[in-house]
Amino acid sequence: MSSPYQTIIQQRQPNDVEIFHNIHPDVKPPCLGVEEMGLSHQDVNDYRSAGELIKSIAKTIHLWRQRMPKDAEPTVVAMLNGGLQIHVSRLAQESFHGIRIEGTAGGNPCMVLTHQSNVELLCYVQKVAEDEPERRIGFVIDGHETQE
Repeated sequence: MSSPYQTIIQQRQPNDVEIFHNIHPDVKPPCLGVEEMGLSHQDVNDYRSAGELIKSIAKTIHLWRQRMPKDAEPTVVAMLNGGLQIHVSRLAQESFHGIRIEGTAGGNPCMVLTHQSNVELLCYVQKVAEDEPERRIGFVIDGHETQE
């Protein structure tokens, strides 16, 4: 790998995101089967709306949080085209394909409206101090909000 290429990669990855450190190797994302997601086999083959995507993430975060040690919590980072990364505090369905992402980028509060195909959502375990209050992530689907 050439030095200029390494520099580009290093510039695109913020220093405060340490997703590749093996903080808790025994905590893995839950593997949800068709029955656990509450979907029929027909539903699995159907196209998923933004609401279904958000429901799936909320359910995964809920199940994952139950298995976390006290010094860890699930974190969601939205990665948009162009390299912008948002530490997610809330995901909302805006339309059939639209997603509202609320959170922080570079420490600043932000909100982005995007088509679901323009975003990748990375979920990972983040180590936290045991005395730190639990950080919840909001999910809004069909006008109903949950905190996971």
